[in-house]
Amino acid sequence: MIESEKKRIRKEFQPLTLAVSLKILTPNSPANQVYHAAEYEYEPDRVVTPLVILPEVIAKAADGSWDRPYANSLLADMNWFANGTNLSKIPSWEGKYSIDTVGDTRGAITISRNVASGESFELHFEGVIADTRLGMNIPVKTDTLLLTTLDKSEDTYALSIGESQIIRYNPFLDKLLMYDYKAANGLITASEASRSAALDENSYERAIDLLVTKGTKKITTGYTIELYRVNSTTSQTPLTTADHEITLISTTRITMDLRLVEKGDYLILVKVDGKEVARQQYSVNRVYPKFTCVPASQASINPGEILHRNVAMVQWNGEIVPIPAPIVRMVWYTDSANKTGVEWQEGDKTVVMLDQSGIGDTYLDDWMDVYIRAEQKKAFYLLTDATDNYTDSNGNIYINN
Repeated sequence: MIESEKKRIRKEFQPLTLAVSLKILTPNSPANQVYHAAEYEYEPDRVVTPLVILPEVIAKAADGSWDRPYANSLLADMNWFANGTNLSKIPSWEGKYSIDTVGDTRGAITISRNVASGESFELHFEGVIADTRLGMNIPVKTDTLLLTTLDKSEDTYALSIGESQIIRYNPFLDKLLMYDYKAANGLITASEASRSAALDENSYERAIDLLVTKGTKKITTGYTIELYRVNSTTSQTPLTTADHEITLISTTRITMDLRLVEKGDYLILVKVDGKEVARQQYSVNRVYPKFTCVPASQASINPGEILHRNVAMVQWNGEIVPIPAPIVRMVWYTDSANKTGVEWQEGDKTVVMLDQSGIGDTYLDDWMDVYIRAEQKKAFYLLTDATDNYTDSNGNIYINN
């Protein structure tokens, strides 16, 4: 008896994709402080009420081989930076912060340092996630979060927004997106009443209410609002309603079209006589939750039939998605004994021409596998020609995803 040469065969995994964002876990201790010079007090005082910031890491693999979407517990080589310098190298931060090392809040920083008036720190986190399937470390780096303090030696301006500083857009929850699709495809009659009923906190049309105060008094005039897209710690792009993700900028509200945003960081400035008196940052992230997609029909094919019809069944969060087409891209395929990977239509329905599928007439080849390759659609983009955006007769732009 002889033993053959050994050949090692491995599983092939798709690489991880990471979504990383900074999340403030202490609503009573935000990123911005106020210093009351007359009382020599900070509000909030981080010595008493520390600020906790979590670098939330969500991981997924396209092949479904990764079942731990919240990956903070796997973080290693964790470091926080202020203005590009590791906090461990800054003497003024020594003993005034700690980094969590346990569980789902691993990597979170607890800050007990007050930021003096005139100081500002752009914080970001860096670390790695160990992908044991591929035997490699994946680097993790967040965007920045600004820590500032306003000196309230006299009545000062402040800005707060009627939203979390991290806005998550999940198309599966968007009733307005579904209304638009139904109205555009003649499934319902369009009306303002129906559209208004579809507007809620999950809609792509997102209103961010602005509350500007001077001292303790709410004000709505005497100042201007400027909005910027944050590109990096040193680069911002001014935004107006000519940038189609922004549909309204007023002294009391900013309205966005979240369909056009994959991921974005934004900065709001309040200015009086051209001088900045208050600011606020927020971010927008498009969410990609796990879903399933299968052909609904398993009906047998009768002799003499020339086509096979089927429809996709998409499930998310334990429920069937009634109309998945606006959210999920679905491409139909068939395999048979004679042909594999035959591509058919894109959409939630298919018609397979049996004479082109390779299905046979004998016991050995009288079968056909029907399947769907599906992925959640990305953010919308503007349709353009060589010179300008495409618009309808009323000047409304066309978008697609």
